[in-house]
Amino acid sequence: MKITLLGTGTPVPSLKRASSSYLLEAGADVILIDHGPGAYARLMQAGRKAEDVTHLFLSHLHFDHCGDVPRLLHHHWDAVGGIRPRFAIYGPAGTRELLERLFGPRGAFHRDLTARTTHPASLRIFQSRGGGTTRPWPDVEATEIADGAVVEGDGWKLEAIGVIHHQPYLESLGFRVTSNGKIFAYTSDVRLSGRQGPVASLDRLARDADVLVHYLNGFDFELSEPGALSSQQVVATLARDAGVKTLVTTHHGPAIDRDGVRERVIAGLAEIYKGRLVWGQDLMTFEL
Repeated sequence: MKITLLGTGTPVPSLKRASSSYLLEAGADVILIDHGPGAYARLMQAGRKAEDVTHLFLSHLHFDHCGDVPRLLHHHWDAVGGIRPRFAIYGPAGTRELLERLFGPRGAFHRDLTARTTHPASLRIFQSRGGGTTRPWPDVEATEIADGAVVEGDGWKLEAIGVIHHQPYLESLGFRVTSNGKIFAYTSDVRLSGRQGPVASLDRLARDADVLVHYLNGFDFELSEPGALSSQQVVATLARDAGVKTLVTTHHGPAIDRDGVRERVIAGLAEIYKGRLVWGQDLMTFEL
């Protein structure tokens, strides 16, 4: 299994970091986990295109995790839609509505799609790519999943695990992927509580992971409450106690990802977690 960090940033626009997205290549499958703004350009930089994708999993529907989904879907449809099946899409409650409102008959792109499925010039392009005399509308089907869902592909298995984030407004999932005895875990965005420490469901997600990609956007250098843990200590404690081999931090905004602060946060992690520690950057790769 090969893992590529496509986007390690936040909702804050950045030329350094795309928003959240991760590429997994396992067997014959090309899997995307989240696809925030800027992620499609990173996908191309990683040597892949929309037509290569076989599965898309959305952890939650904050725009920094799904903002480039319209581009991904449109590029795939424009290239091979109506010629071969679309990649499978899985996500939490609301995923079907999102796709329908984008690409449905009265969706945001309905004028564009009406032109592309009706205008003679567009039909000629479609036929030149191997299509027929009529061009079908994009497929907006998706499978909505929740905590405990399991999806299997070519030599891999993904388990969805509920995580605490912005409930009850959004449902949020972390993902645990197993392939050839190796484990990749992704927490998605999670609430880090210094009073309670790591959330129990994250231990199930991270247990014995070869690579754990964990949200880390906040930091605390001075704690006023006795016994509380800083954000970086919560993450490090989880990784240590779950037996994680490589901890990769992600979702870095400009406040944490600056000289001086970055080094202090990394040092705080390293005080607790003694495994391999990586400050995630776009287009980093890991082979399992």
